[in-house]
Amino acid sequence: RDLDYALQRLPIDQREVVLLIGLEGMSYTDVALTLEIPLGTVMSRLSRGRERLRALMGSAQPARALRAAR
Repeated sequence: RDLDYALQRLPIDQREVVLLIGLEGMSYTDVALTLEIPLGTVMSRLSRGRERLRALMGSAQPARALRAAR
C-alpha cells in the first residue's frame, strides 16, 4: 500500500522505468528500446526514481527491493 502510494507520486517517466526494470525484470537495454530513449536516460530516470522512492518511503529499503541485475 505504501509502496503503491509512493510509486504513484513519482513522475510518469521515472515510474515507468522503475516498474519495467524493478517489477517486470526488463534489462536497461530493453527498456531503452521499448521506450525509445537513450540508455543513459534509462539509468538516470531509474536513479532519480529510486532516490525519490527512498525519500517518500523514509528509508532505503524500497530501492533495495527494486534493484534488478543488469
